[in-house]
Amino acid sequence: MIDLSRKKSRYYVELWEQSRMPACTIRLPGARLYVINETSLIPSVQRQYKTLAFPPLQAKLAMNVCGSSQTANDILNTNVNGDEGFWGYSITHYKAIHPPLFPGPGLDAMNRVMAQKITTSLERIQSSEVFRLFDFVKREVTRATTDSVYGDQNPFRDPAIVEAFWEFQEGVMGLLMGLPPSFVRDSFNAREFMAKRFVQYFNEGGHEQGSALIKARYAHSMEHKIPVEDIARFETAGAIAILTNTSPACFWLLYHLYSSPSALEDCRRELGTILSENTNKTQGGGSGITITLDLTQAKTSCPTLLSSLQEVLRLHSVGISTRQVMEDHILDGKYLLKKGGTVMIPAPVQHQDAATWGANVHSFDHRRFFPSAKRPNPIAFRGFGGGTTLCPGRHFASTEIFAFTALMILRFDMHPVDGKWKELTTNKASLWEVTPRPDEDLVVKLIPRDGFDLNVKWEVLVTDSDKSMPLAAEDMDALRHSE
Repeated sequence: MIDLSRKKSRYYVELWEQSRMPACTIRLPGARLYVINETSLIPSVQRQYKTLAFPPLQAKLAMNVCGSSQTANDILNTNVNGDEGFWGYSITHYKAIHPPLFPGPGLDAMNRVMAQKITTSLERIQSSEVFRLFDFVKREVTRATTDSVYGDQNPFRDPAIVEAFWEFQEGVMGLLMGLPPSFVRDSFNAREFMAKRFVQYFNEGGHEQGSALIKARYAHSMEHKIPVEDIARFETAGAIAILTNTSPACFWLLYHLYSSPSALEDCRRELGTILSENTNKTQGGGSGITITLDLTQAKTSCPTLLSSLQEVLRLHSVGISTRQVMEDHILDGKYLLKKGGTVMIPAPVQHQDAATWGANVHSFDHRRFFPSAKRPNPIAFRGFGGGTTLCPGRHFASTEIFAFTALMILRFDMHPVDGKWKELTTNKASLWEVTPRPDEDLVVKLIPRDGFDLNVKWEVLVTDSDKSMPLAAEDMDALRHSE
């Protein structure tokens, strides 16, 4: 317990390196944690999605984090694992929100809003500007993401809601554990403040002008008779899902590209091949240049940038897929998992195994996931989880990271103010954070790239597409089947 609290996800890696046990049990007072280390065992876990189930855990954690009413909790817990068929709030939730998050019209619409917001934001940067990199990324990603999801009445346009959200996030671990409000007072109060604002948002019909995603979430809750006050509380957790990991992942991608000249040059060269340039007449009778980045094309024609993103997630993602053992089960014919235990698949164990990734496993290699490279077992990449816990928002988050990073590296050079890119730690991050924030921020200077006039207008084009990026093993399987 002491090691888990101090070392967090690193503890699982240490256990693996010391024991090399394919699976092991960590005994805690009143609980058993079954840790799955061997890659070959992961598909066996994922196939047993009823016996080794996620929905019961998801419902319990949602209730703790959101502080939902007994009425809503009863609805969440009704047929929570689908044992009586495919009905009930929890078991049908993923299917309800899947269409607007999967490549298609709903996702394209959110991406267009997001891309326009990011483009407009970067236009405001002066010729030479100094700022804290993570704070900058967090601010811009928060605004672009929430505008694209919540629409014109986006509650996050109020700085007080933004501040409350990050305060709420600080205490999520305590809420997950079910600690009394007095132990997590600041986080509890921030959540209550956000919930009241979301009640106002829904009561005023803000969701009706929002994205297909927020409409789907609201409609699904209404269909199952969830009170509006609880829909608002669920949305505080929804905000965590769309914001918490995107900002750090975007930060780490910028950090690694700008601190690696060869990676930066490769990505710039790749993106340069898909830019288009047009000369337009201005109101004064002169002419102006517009450079257009086709984001849809970038997702399918920039394998180096995609590889860099996956490598960043491999290095920094510390997510742990969890499942509850619903009945005694012998996994893979060898390992007894007893009812009531919790199965855990720690991503860092997979991501930091030199036997899988090679001797340079702890270094950033922007070509590691390149299509022509000799790629390891795709199951070993857990940047978005896998199986029934595969992140449903991975395509939206990745597209946003793509857009933000592409515009930044195409338009600006970036240098640390103190002259060097220092190694950053994430020791202060909470155990629940899938992509941890840096312990300290970097003060950097942005300078326009040589040959790129600040007066040139940039735009991002999002064309209709049903093509998905191969972000996880499941996406690769889907692409192969479609071909």
